[in-house]
Amino acid sequence: MNENNTQQVKRRYQSAVVVGFVLLAVGLSAACAQYKASTLLITIAPRFSLNAEGAAWVMSIFTLVGIFFALPAGGFAERFGFKRVMLASSGLIIIGSLIGMLSGENGVVLIVSRAIEGISLTFITTCGPIAIQQCVDPRKTALATGIWGCWGNGGAVIASVLTPHIFGVAGFEGVWLAFAIIAALAALLLLFCIKSPANMRTNAGGRGTSVATEQGHTRYRDLLTPNVVLFLVGFLAFNLIMLAILGMLPSVLQLPEKGFTLQESGFATTLPSLISLVSTPLIGALAGRVGHVKQLLIITMSALGPCVFVMYTQTGPAFWIAAVVLGVMGLACIGLLIAAWIEVIPNPQLVSKGMGVLTLVQCTGQFLGTFLIQLLLGSDFSQWLLAGVVLGAIGIFGTIVMGFVRFK
Repeated sequence: MNENNTQQVKRRYQSAVVVGFVLLAVGLSAACAQYKASTLLITIAPRFSLNAEGAAWVMSIFTLVGIFFALPAGGFAERFGFKRVMLASSGLIIIGSLIGMLSGENGVVLIVSRAIEGISLTFITTCGPIAIQQCVDPRKTALATGIWGCWGNGGAVIASVLTPHIFGVAGFEGVWLAFAIIAALAALLLLFCIKSPANMRTNAGGRGTSVATEQGHTRYRDLLTPNVVLFLVGFLAFNLIMLAILGMLPSVLQLPEKGFTLQESGFATTLPSLISLVSTPLIGALAGRVGHVKQLLIITMSALGPCVFVMYTQTGPAFWIAAVVLGVMGLACIGLLIAAWIEVIPNPQLVSKGMGVLTLVQCTGQFLGTFLIQLLLGSDFSQWLLAGVVLGAIGIFGTIVMGFVRFK
C-alpha cells in the first residue's frame, strides 16, 4: 500500500525543467508588458500630453494596482487553481495591451490600460511559486524556482532591447501589439504543457486531503511574525531599487548632461538584468549544493546600495563597473529571496497566503521605486544626485535588516 501511494505521489509531479521554463515564459510576457514603457516614457509623453509626473504614472500604476490585488491573488489561486488564474492573467495582458494600442492620444486611457496589465502581473507573480510547489517534486523545486526566478530581469532585458527597435519600425501601436502577441503565445504554452494537479492529494495513510482544506484554517496574523516582517522590509528595499533602475534610470540617462540615447539608456539599465540571467541560476545552484542561503543572500544584497548610487551619479567607467557588479550579485539574489521566503514562513500551510503577502510587498516596493524616486528626481529629473544618495541608503538598510532574519 505504501509503495503504491509513493508511486501515486511521484506520478503527480511534473518535470521541474518543463514547469520552470513554461512558468518563465508566462512571467516574461508579464514583465515585458511592464517594462515596454520604461524606455519610451520621455518619447511618448508629448503624444499623450503628459508632464513628468503624469508620465511616471505610466509605470507607477502598474505596481500600484498590485498593492490592492496581491492578497486576493492568493485566495483566487486556492479557489480556482493556479493554472486558471494565470491563463486569465494572460488574457488581461492582451486586453490591456489592445486598449493601450487603441488609446490614440488619450493619456488617461493609456494609464487605465496599464492598470489592467498590472493586475495580471500581480496574479502571475503570486501563482508562479504556488505552481512550482504543487507540480514539482520537493527535491527539485530549487531548480524550477531558479529558472522561474529569471522572469523579472529577463522580461526587462527583452522589453528594453526590443522596444526601441519595434518602435522605430512600427511605432507605439506596434510595440503594444507585439507584446500582446507574446502574452498569447505564453498562455498557449501554459495551457498545453502544464497539467493542473489533482484536487486531492494522497497522504501517507492513503486518505485524500483537499489542498483547500489544509489551508482553510490559516490566518494572515499567523504569518506576520516579527521575523517575517524583518524579511519583508529587506524584500521591499530590493524591489524598490530594482524598479528605480529598470523603471526610472533610463529617463535619467537620457538627460543632456548624461548623454545617453534612447537605445543606449535601454541597454545600460538592462545590462545588470542581462548578466543576472546567468548569475541567478548559478547562485541558486550554489545555494542548493552548499546550503548557507542566508549568507549568500547577504553577500549578494550587499551590492545593491553602492551599485545603485554609482549608476545614478556616474556615467564613466564607474557606471559600467557598478552595472556589472549589480548583475553578478545584486539582482541575482531574487532566486535566493524566493527560496528564503519558504524557509522564513512559520507554517508550510501558509504558502498561498504567504505568496499573496510577498507579492503585496513586492508591488509596494516597485511602486515606491517609480513614484517616490520620481518625486526625488523632480519634474525635470535633475535631482539625480539626491535620488542616488537615498537609494544607496535604502539598499544598505535593507541588507542590514536582512541580516537579522532567522532562517530555518
